[in-house]
Amino acid sequence: MKKYFKIFKISLISYLEYRVNFVLSFLFSLVPFSVSILLWVAVAKHSEFIKVKEVVSYYFVILIVKNITTTNSIIRFSDDIRLGELNKYLLKPYNYCFYNLMTDLPERIVFIVMNFIPLILIYTFLHNYINLDLSLIKVFFFIIFLILGYLINFFIDFLIGLYSFYFSKVSSLYTSIKVLRSLSSGNIFPLLMLPAKIFLTLQFLPFMYTSYVPTMLLLEKTSFDMILKNLFISVAWLSVLCLFSAILWKSGMKRYSAYGG
Repeated sequence: MKKYFKIFKISLISYLEYRVNFVLSFLFSLVPFSVSILLWVAVAKHSEFIKVKEVVSYYFVILIVKNITTTNSIIRFSDDIRLGELNKYLLKPYNYCFYNLMTDLPERIVFIVMNFIPLILIYTFLHNYINLDLSLIKVFFFIIFLILGYLINFFIDFLIGLYSFYFSKVSSLYTSIKVLRSLSSGNIFPLLMLPAKIFLTLQFLPFMYTSYVPTMLLLEKTSFDMILKNLFISVAWLSVLCLFSAILWKSGMKRYSAYGG
C-alpha cells in the first residue's frame, strides 16, 4: 500500500501546482447551473407542482455531487493502450488500474478544497432558497455515496477505455454513454419528473447512484431501509464493474502488443 500512497502523494502535489485550473473549471460549471435554475424557476412560477426552493436546492446539491463524482481518465486509458504507452506501466510493480485511481483521486480532493469557499459563498447567497433535510446519519451516508459514485464512474470509464484493446477508437462509445449518463444520473433534471416506468428502468442502471441518489438523500426524508437498499445496489454495481474490468483486462492483455525501440 505504501507505493500507492506515494503515487497519490506525488499526484496531489502535482495537482496543487495548477489549483487555479480547478477554480476556473468550477466557475465554468456554474454556467449550466445558473441556466438550469433560471429555466426551472421560470417554469415554477407558472406551475402549481414545482416549487422554487425545491428547484434551487436540487441543482445546488447536484452541482456539488456531480463535480465530486466526475472522473476524467478515459482518454488516458484509451491513449495508453492505442499508442503503446501501456508498456511502461506493465514493467512496474503496481496494478495499472489502482495506479490510475491514485492519480485521479487527488484531482477530486483538490477540487473540493479549492472550491469550498466558492460553494459557501453560493450557499450564503441562495440560502433563503435552499432547503436541506440534514442529519448526522444522512451526512455520513452522503459521503459514502459520494465515494461509491466516484468509484462507479471511474470503473465505467476504465471499462470503456479497455475497449481500446479491440477497437482503435472508443470516442463514439464514450460519447454515447456520456449522454446516457448525464440523462440517467439526474445531472440535467430531476429523475422524478420522468414517467414511472422510465424511472423504474433507470433504477436498474448504475448512473443514478452516482448523482441522483446522494442528491435526494439530502433533499427529502429517506427511510433507513431505503438508504441501505440504495447502498447495497451501489456496492453491487461497483462489484460488477470491478469484475468486468478484471475480465476485460485479462482478455485484452492476450491481444495487446506494442512495438518500439
